Amino acid sequence: MKMYFTLRGLAVAKLPGLPTTVQGLSKLAKRENWEAQQRMGQGGGYEYHISNLPYEARKALEAQIAGEMLTRICESPRQLAPVTATLSNVPMTHRQRAAADARATIINAINEMCSQGVTQTAALTTLLTQAETGQLQALNPVLDKALQMAKDSRGRSNGTPYPSVRSLKRYLGKDVKELAPKKREKDMAPPPWANDFLMCWQRPEKPSVQHAYREFLSKWDSEEDAPSIHAVRRFIGKMGRVAQQHGRMGARELKNVMPFVRRDFSQLLPGDIYSADGHTFDAEVQHPLHGRPFRPEVTTWIDIATRKAVGVSVALAESGIAVLDALIDSCGKAVPAVIYVDNGSGYCNAMLKDEAVGVMARLGSTMTHSLPYNSQARGAIERIHQTLWVDGAKSLAGYMGADMDREARHQQFKLSRQAMKGGRQTLMPWEDFMDWVHARMDWYNDRPHSSLPKLTDASGKRRHASPNEVWQQHLDNGWVPMTLTGDEAAQIFRPRVIRKALRGEIRVFNNIYFSQELTEWHGEDVAVAYDLNNAEHIWVFDLEHDRLICRAEWNANRTDYMPMSVIEQAREKRYEGRLQRIESKRQEIEEERRGRPLLEHDESISLGALGSINGELIQHQLKKRAQPELVSAEPLSRFEAMSPTERYALHSAYAQGKREIPAGDQRWFKTYAKTAEYRSFKRREEELEEWGPAAAIR
Repeated sequence: MKMYFTLRGLAVAKLPGLPTTVQGLSKLAKRENWEAQQRMGQGGGYEYHISNLPYEARKALEAQIAGEMLTRICESPRQLAPVTATLSNVPMTHRQRAAADARATIINAINEMCSQGVTQTAALTTLLTQAETGQLQALNPVLDKALQMAKDSRGRSNGTPYPSVRSLKRYLGKDVKELAPKKREKDMAPPPWANDFLMCWQRPEKPSVQHAYREFLSKWDSEEDAPSIHAVRRFIGKMGRVAQQHGRMGARELKNVMPFVRRDFSQLLPGDIYSADGHTFDAEVQHPLHGRPFRPEVTTWIDIATRKAVGVSVALAESGIAVLDALIDSCGKAVPAVIYVDNGSGYCNAMLKDEAVGVMARLGSTMTHSLPYNSQARGAIERIHQTLWVDGAKSLAGYMGADMDREARHQQFKLSRQAMKGGRQTLMPWEDFMDWVHARMDWYNDRPHSSLPKLTDASGKRRHASPNEVWQQHLDNGWVPMTLTGDEAAQIFRPRVIRKALRGEIRVFNNIYFSQELTEWHGEDVAVAYDLNNAEHIWVFDLEHDRLICRAEWNANRTDYMPMSVIEQAREKRYEGRLQRIESKRQEIEEERRGRPLLEHDESISLGALGSINGELIQHQLKKRAQPELVSAEPLSRFEAMSPTERYALHSAYAQGKREIPAGDQRWFKTYAKTAEYRSFKRREEELEEWGPAAAIR
C-alpha cells in the first residue's frame, strides 16, 4: 500500500479532521512537524507519511485506497482460482456448492486487496460498506451477488442481505473444502414401531395410511405411547419411493418402477434377430366361414435391427400353425439367425423346436425365449401392437378395445348382433380385412421410427429414418440377405412328425398313406412331412440321413373316403367342442326349468374288490325278484338286435362297396366307426392280416 502522499492528494481526499486546501494542510504540517521525504520525479516537493494523520483520517484514507484497488480488481481480466474443481468429490447439494463458490470468490478478492498493502480489516470494511451503499453493485455486480449468496440463511437476520465482517473473517480462516454451509440431515434411523406399522401397511391390498394406522393401533401392546398418525406419515415420507412399494406390489409389478437396462441394437444387421408375438385384434370382423362377428388373432414378426415388420399372419385363434405361417412370410425377406419370443404354446411346440423334425433345426435358426412374465425384455414387439393394431383398430366400425366407452361398446355389440339376425352385417368382410392388414404393414414400414437414427430427407427436413429406409441402407452398404428358393422353403416349412411304417402304410392324423417304396422300412421310425392345406400326400424321410424316401399317397391301397386336411380336422374338432358345450348348457337350462331335485346322499357299503352296494340297489333287486320281468314296450332297432359280429360284417360290406348303403343306414354307418366295438374288431382284423393264422390261435 502507498505510504507517502502529497498535500494536494490529501486535500482531494477530503479526510475528516483535516483542512481541505493545500495551504491549510501546509500550515498544519509545519506546525506539527510532519515526517516528510523529498518527492521524486517532475515538479519536486515533499511527500508526507500516512502515520502523521489522525486516526480517523488515516482509516478514511485506507478505505479510499482499498476502494480504488477493488475497482482495479473488478476491471482486471485475470480469472480467480476455480473452487468447484477442488470440491468435485464432495457430496454437496447445488445450494451448498453455490455458497462455497461465492465465499471462495470473496476470499480471492480480499486476498488480492491485502496483497497490495491494504489491511484485512480495511478490505473487509470497505467491501461491506460499498455493498451496503450500492456502490459495489455498480462496480462489480458479480462480487455483489457473491456476497449475497455467501450469507447463511439459517442465521439471525440483521436486516441486510450481506454477511457481517465477523462471518467474512470466519471464511478466511477455513480450508476451501469447509466453505460450504452445513446441511441439516434428516434422522433416517427407523423408529422402534416402524416394523409393526409396515406389517399393516405393506400388503398387496394396498391399504391407505389411515386404514393401516387403525389396524396398527389395535395391535399396539407397548407401555409407551403409540405414535401419532403424523409421525407415521413423516416416517413414510423418509422412505424411498421403491421401498414404500415393497409388499404393496408384487415382483412383476415392482419391475415397472425399478431401474432397467436399455438394449443397444445399433451394431445389429438385418436378419440377426427376429421377434414375434400374437395379439387378439381389438375390433370385430366377419368370420371367413360363417360371417359372424369375431376377433381374429394377429401374429407379427419384426426385425430388431431395422424395426421393420417383416411378416404377419391372421388366424382364427392362437396356434403353432399361425406362428409358422407368419415365419414363412418373414423368411421371404431374410432368414433370421436368432428368433426371440416368449414361452407361449405357439412357439414352444414340437413342430417348431423338436431337434429331429422341428422347423428350427432345418432352418438353422436359434429360438431364444424371454423369462416368464418379463414382457419388458421384448419391448420392441410389444410396442408395435399399439402402433399397428390397437391404433388402427380404432378406425374400424367394430372396435371393442379397452379404451372404448363401456356403454358405447355394449351398444356396438348389440347392433352387430341385431344386424346379423337380419341377414346383413356392417362389419368388415374377411377379404377386406386381410387387405387392410397388409396395407397397415406397408404404412408402418414407411413411417419414421423414433428409435432409428436421423437423416435429412429430400426436402431438407431432419427426421428419423423409416424401417424401409434403414433396410435399404444396409443393402446399399453391401449386406446381402440369406433367402430360400421355392423348393428349399417347401422342404423346410412343411411340418414333420415321427411315425412308424407298417407294411408300406403310415398313419398321420387318422389318415392312411401308402407307398410300395416303404416295404423295406417295415417297423422303422421315419420322419413324415405334410402340407397344412393338402392331405392328398405326404413326404417320408430317413431319420438318420434326412434323405427323401418317397412320397406316399393318401389311401393309395384303398378306394374309400375323402381325405381331411389337418386344418379341416382342427375345425371339425372345434365345431364338435362348441356343440358339446351348447348341449350341456341346454341341458342345464332344461333341468333348471323342470326343477330337478337335489341328489340324495349315497350311503353305500364297500365290498373291497367286489365293489359296493347300497340300499337302493338292494330294494331294486328285491322288487325285481318279486315281480315278473316286464317286456320293453319299445322294440329293439334292427342294429341293436344284431350280434356284434353281424354289425361289424355289415359295416365292412358297406365300407368295401359290396353292398349299397340305404338312406336309413347312412347315420349308423358314420357313427358306428367311432364306437369301441368297431375299434376292437378292426384291431383284431389288422392283427390277423399282419401275423396270419397264428394271431387267431392266440
